Amino acid sequence: MRQKSRLGIVALAIISALLVLAIGGQAQDVQTISDITTDTMQPGNGLTVITEVNGTLGITTLWLNYTVVSGDGLEESANITMSRDGDVFSHTLQIGSSAKLLNYTVSGIDGAGVWHVISKSLEPAEEGITGAYLAALGAGLAVGIAGMGAGIGVGIAGAAGAGVVAEKPEKFGVAILFQALPQTQAIYGLLIAILILLGTGLLGGGTGFVPVSAGLVAIGCGLAVGIAGLSAIGQGIAAAAGVGAASEKPEVFGKGIVFSVLPETQAIYGLLVAILLMNFSGLIGGNMGSLINAPGGGIPIGMVSVACGLAIGIAGLSAIGQGIASAGGMGATAEKPEMFGKGILFSVLPETQAIYGLLVAILLMAFSGMFAGDFDVTLNQSIASIGAALAIGIAGLSAIGQGITGSAAVAATARNPESMGKGLIFSVMSETFAIFGLLIAILIMRYTGLM
Repeated sequence: MRQKSRLGIVALAIISALLVLAIGGQAQDVQTISDITTDTMQPGNGLTVITEVNGTLGITTLWLNYTVVSGDGLEESANITMSRDGDVFSHTLQIGSSAKLLNYTVSGIDGAGVWHVISKSLEPAEEGITGAYLAALGAGLAVGIAGMGAGIGVGIAGAAGAGVVAEKPEKFGVAILFQALPQTQAIYGLLIAILILLGTGLLGGGTGFVPVSAGLVAIGCGLAVGIAGLSAIGQGIAAAAGVGAASEKPEVFGKGIVFSVLPETQAIYGLLVAILLMNFSGLIGGNMGSLINAPGGGIPIGMVSVACGLAIGIAGLSAIGQGIASAGGMGATAEKPEMFGKGILFSVLPETQAIYGLLVAILLMAFSGMFAGDFDVTLNQSIASIGAALAIGIAGLSAIGQGITGSAAVAATARNPESMGKGLIFSVMSETFAIFGLLIAILIMRYTGLM
């Protein structure tokens, strides 16, 4: 059927040319695109064909013949007269969210009776298909990486729970509760994956037009919630200490829960960034018109979104350090309940790296125009934004070292309360390297014109 549609377009052009020759009484060659230029824009579900002609040709009418394929695979063709505004002709095709434009031909006659024809084939709307596939990649990253982190965290907590239940079977319920805590990261990843699939139409069976830029945004969302979901590993370490302490001293159960949930905040940061990116880009709500009409077709904004995901995602791995420190704080509190406050203090120190990553992600969104809906970033600036994200993200892994120090420092403070000040100094030493990364990220944004 597609071949028939193409033959129909060619036949229409030939017949029209023969009619002109018969009417004009002179043999004229069919001219092509040297004096007529055509472009397309995609503002939402409608696709606008814009044609600009050489004003000296005297072309007063242009005809647009196009072929679309509907969501159920049926091809339809139509021929219409384009609207004119000076030397610019245009027509907006309302082809539906599940339909795809296959090809179109623009033709017209100049003042000398010469036909001018231009044809474009969009088989089969490759940009829309590529954007949808990139979005599928983002959904996979979201649930895949987050699921891996949750599985490891649940495994660590479950191993501790199995040891406790072997000696005290009545503690099974307590062990299950602590083991369930690291599962939430996988739920966050699943939620974002479903939202991506819904926003691009993949879950409904018809993607419509999904620009590459939207696919890149989806990848940024997947990286944000997926990599930050590895915080479940730290949560599993803290929960393992919590189930052990609560089985020995039931009165510290509540405090064990508090220590165990601390490393989850990084996953919440990743979830927040993912939702913001989806909202600003139109993935939530399906209004991607502003993204499509952004400079560079929205590709720079898509790359900034990837940078945001990397910044908060990698920095979110600071939760591993926080989990180590929380496990130390839980152990100290189990021995001396008055150590709870000091244990919390040492446990929250490694979280600052994640806050730095969140700050850079928000700054990138703000300076690229996402908050205002007025996207203003170049391709070169978007590449630099990934450098800023890597600077703060990878440097944020210093929190793991900070957590190791914090765990030892809180145990030392439990033995000798006077050593707390010195323990804090030891604990903050590792954070200086995260500050280095934050400084470089800000400098990159500043001197590439993002700020």
